[in-house]
Amino acid sequence: MPWTGDFWIKTFQDPVNFWAMLTAITTFVLAGVAYKQLSDLAATSRSDFLYKLKKDFFTERARRLVFLVENGLLEFRDESVPFFKVVTGGDARIQSRLEELGITDESVSAYLVDDVLLGPLEDVGLLLRSDSVSMAEAYEQFDSYAQMCFDDTAMRSYLESARAGEGNEDVYDGIQFLYEKLQKEGPKIREKKKKKKARGR
Repeated sequence: MPWTGDFWIKTFQDPVNFWAMLTAITTFVLAGVAYKQLSDLAATSRSDFLYKLKKDFFTERARRLVFLVENGLLEFRDESVPFFKVVTGGDARIQSRLEELGITDESVSAYLVDDVLLGPLEDVGLLLRSDSVSMAEAYEQFDSYAQMCFDDTAMRSYLESARAGEGNEDVYDGIQFLYEKLQKEGPKIREKKKKKKARGR
């Protein structure tokens, strides 16, 4: 047996063995410390990354687009230069809200929708697929926005139009992946949170 009392006595009496063992133990401890530090760094970097992702998404322009989509005020026009027409139906209350938010244009460029709303959600879907963000993180930060886009007629029409051309079948498949995963896992996450909340009472 290598780890008997005689082994330890001989080890401590022999300087060569003693220092070899001490070096091995020190290396092991340092490796453990390094692993812990790297784990902490990874957690911090992930947290910072998610914060930046959320901060970049929630801009003034994004809030305006979210308001329009959420309230069904966009109508997609599939023309040579596609765009979204802002439709208020002549409702003075809606017009008042638009003015409050600084929405003065009667149309919205499809490119703006790409850059400000759909593009960031596409990125989240791709990051989720590569496990760079977790399902829970994607749910907490972006669930309502992904659901909103797929529930809106104008957004769905635009996505269908964007995929219509040859070789464009996978356009915005990151958003599709995000939406389908949220549809499947969202109820489970909500149920888990509900049970956790009940236990905390």
